[in-house]
Amino acid sequence: MAANPMRQMVDRGAAFAQMLAKHAKAAAAGTRLTQLDDAAAAIAKPQTQQQLQPDQQSQLGSRAPTMVFLGAPGAGKGTYSTRVAKHFGLTPIAAGDLVREVMASGSKRGQEMKSIVNSGNLLPDSIILGLLHDRLAQGQARGERGVLLDGFPRTRAQAEALVRTADVRMAVNLHVAEEILISKCLGRRVCGECGKNFNLADIYIPATEDRPQVSMPPLSPPAGCQHKMEMRADDNLDTIKRRLEVYHAEASPVEEFFREQGTLVDFNIYGGVSETLPRLLEAVKPFQPAPGQQQPGSESDESDSASAGVTYGTPEPQRAHVQ
Repeated sequence: MAANPMRQMVDRGAAFAQMLAKHAKAAAAGTRLTQLDDAAAAIAKPQTQQQLQPDQQSQLGSRAPTMVFLGAPGAGKGTYSTRVAKHFGLTPIAAGDLVREVMASGSKRGQEMKSIVNSGNLLPDSIILGLLHDRLAQGQARGERGVLLDGFPRTRAQAEALVRTADVRMAVNLHVAEEILISKCLGRRVCGECGKNFNLADIYIPATEDRPQVSMPPLSPPAGCQHKMEMRADDNLDTIKRRLEVYHAEASPVEEFFREQGTLVDFNIYGGVSETLPRLLEAVKPFQPAPGQQQPGSESDESDSASAGVTYGTPEPQRAHVQ
């Protein structure tokens, strides 16, 4: 029987744990992990260049219709992906949540991953792909027929591996100005009791010649959560800037890959959730969920209302053909 390329990547990730430990101190100090990045690329590259056979594809997880949400830290991927997923009846999967679950487990590997993430560096492809592979396999066992991936893929190697694993029909690329991203990241909070996410940033930027007015009111917690707000350890100014630098270096090849696939939808955000969500739902309307899923339009009739503060590009999406 032919070896499973994704599983080979996961196995290599286990061997890679020793290198994670070796560089954990450097990551905590904010040092650029050049050796780590090179090693991760070397691990990921052989698998992403392989072509999968049909029997191997079936082993990798559900071939359910998949939507991908891209965007820099603080762009609102979590906020909008959960709402869009509910609209289409999809299962939202946040790569960041998968990572945080492992980091919160207290395991040695989780501690090593936490050190790297808190320094603003991205985790190696082998680790992320391994976590996602396991999650898709669990969804396949439960009969999930559609998923929305939030924050994955982050590298072109991950994107190439993903389209061999899932039926990616649309990749939504959220754009937010960098100064706004920083404010939103600094304003992020999570309730220590219920786990819901909020944002205390109150953003208003007057219109200029080349940009419309930006108005993003805070996503405030209810009274019961106000005194239980917690801030993520990596949401400090230095780490946020570092994360944005790393993200922008990796993002262009990912965007170009999905543009080549004919599945990329660029979406610029200039307003809050109430103004942005209706237009976003309109932009992703061509996405077709699997038969039996909740159909577009069954959630939130106010999606027909217009918002002057949001613009977006909606190229005709095409189904990604998995070779």
